[in-house]
Amino acid sequence: MSVVLLVAGAACRQREEAPKPPPPAPPVVAAKPVAPPVVPASADSALVARGRYLAESVLGCVGCHTERDYGRFGGPVSGPVLAGACFGEEWEMPGTLCAPNITSDPEHGVGRWTDEQLLRTLREGYGRDGRTLFPMMPYMEWRTTLSDGDARAVVAWLRTVPAVARATPPSKLLPEVTAEIQDLAAPLPGPVAEPAADPIARGRYLATVAQCAFCHASADEEPKPFAGGRAAPTPFGAEPIPSLLPGGPVMKGLDEDAFVARFTAFKDLGAAPSRKGQVNKLAMPWQAFASMKEEDLRAMYRFLKTQGTPTRRASGQ
Repeated sequence: MSVVLLVAGAACRQREEAPKPPPPAPPVVAAKPVAPPVVPASADSALVARGRYLAESVLGCVGCHTERDYGRFGGPVSGPVLAGACFGEEWEMPGTLCAPNITSDPEHGVGRWTDEQLLRTLREGYGRDGRTLFPMMPYMEWRTTLSDGDARAVVAWLRTVPAVARATPPSKLLPEVTAEIQDLAAPLPGPVAEPAADPIARGRYLATVAQCAFCHASADEEPKPFAGGRAAPTPFGAEPIPSLLPGGPVMKGLDEDAFVARFTAFKDLGAAPSRKGQVNKLAMPWQAFASMKEEDLRAMYRFLKTQGTPTRRASGQ
């Protein structure tokens, strides 16, 4: 037999033999999810300062997101600032509502939230997971009023708030309430401009974003801003909310200097205990508003003096 035939036969046998199985694949190791990076604080000190002023003195962020001592006049802060607080049936909530930790903590706070996520929460009413927030968070008042620049200032300041590694319990609202609020969250209709520079326009802006118009509205089916008549629930009983219209019990006969002094008098809240029937001991955030700039308080006064006349009085006034 020729060498050529032997070689050819060997080649055919090699083709007929079953192929060797491939080597086993290495075990698949599930990749650990990569946590979003911690977003650094802004280097724009003026922007951060503006955000701090708004959050601490105007918007009321500290008042809801911080534990407070409600046994003392005005409910001064008693826990870590912005580390979260819960409100239950003593506040006539439909369940338990917990304002979350919004410090810069990366695990329990907002340290890993993007700016856009924070902005959506602030003015559109969406949580980081897309759920609709309970409107105790005043996104409906801020949606078309809180300017783009001021909203970004608040976000910039939140990045600088010292981290507190404390988890906030989840809110537990009645199912029917959760269903009812689903349509309240909504995207911004467009850019939100800064208010005009004149004092009355600035006063209108401040009185709106500080929720004066909302809290001091009438109790009518279609509430009238600043007309008074609502009662705010507190652990010590309902507190009547007065009119802020020029002819109402607060503004009538009150000049501009006296209006400013009414706020600045509360810069140092005493340790006086709250008493049942003590008006405006908890509903009115005196300590926050006491730190507003004098020119802003004067702007609010001038704006309020342009409003109409009261249509009804708050209970107990």
